[in-house]
Amino acid sequence: MDIKQMSYFVEVVNEGGMTNASKSLYIAQPTISKAVKDIEKELGMPLFDRSKRELKLTDAGQVFYQKCKEILALYNNLPVEINSLLGLETGHISIGLSAVMNMNKFIQILGEFHKLYPNITYNLVENGGKMIESQLANDEIDIGITTLPVDGTIFNSIPLYQEDLKLVLNKEHHLAHRKTVEMKELANEDFILFNEDFYLNDKIREAAKNAGFIPKTISKISQWNFIENLLNAHLGVSILPDNIVRMLDSNFKHININDSAMKWELGVIWKKEKYLSHATRQWIDFMSQRL
Repeated sequence: MDIKQMSYFVEVVNEGGMTNASKSLYIAQPTISKAVKDIEKELGMPLFDRSKRELKLTDAGQVFYQKCKEILALYNNLPVEINSLLGLETGHISIGLSAVMNMNKFIQILGEFHKLYPNITYNLVENGGKMIESQLANDEIDIGITTLPVDGTIFNSIPLYQEDLKLVLNKEHHLAHRKTVEMKELANEDFILFNEDFYLNDKIREAAKNAGFIPKTISKISQWNFIENLLNAHLGVSILPDNIVRMLDSNFKHININDSAMKWELGVIWKKEKYLSHATRQWIDFMSQRL
């Protein structure tokens, strides 16, 4: 088998069938079908369960699919690696970013990195931690910046920084004069939280459960700056990382929560056994020194 056959097979799986793969690749369907059959003949086992109406991989097909993606990633990055060895700092990095992090600081660091390596390009995708992990597992992005810890059997990680989670509310709120609150004192408050894709949501709900209540959630969002608008309209309270709290305007008060669980840690994660390009490794080293 060769690279072309493997790329046809991966496209069939990604597109959900040979017809769609044929359209995507602009290649006749019989050519793709023959490539798949040739692979199966060489391996001596089927890759697809043809007893099903929909496309379904066999166990062998699933293993072969994952290995094909790894081989194709290595193959596609080979020219970049060769150029890097020759001192030509080029490449492309796809980064998943937590929507609950200080983007201003991140962009500043990215700008510094770009001055050193102006030929490297980027794809930046903002999401919740659970989606970032899913994108990494499916090889849709190279690295992610998200909440630690992560599943060590699936991902490698490097910690970047820790910070407190603070109660944030409108300065006219009845708790605004307080310097510290207990989690249980928030039992009757309306909460503005991130959606279920965010581990921060899980952490807050778990802390509330331990304090004896389930938070009354009046709104779930995916962008922290929307919380600012909702707080300004007196729609409730929220809990945010200290880095984000510092970016809010003077209309809001932030209060320490007397709960050891109200901390979190951000880090860089990537899929185990995934090939990381020279550019990606350089970026991880550079960022970990500055955050």
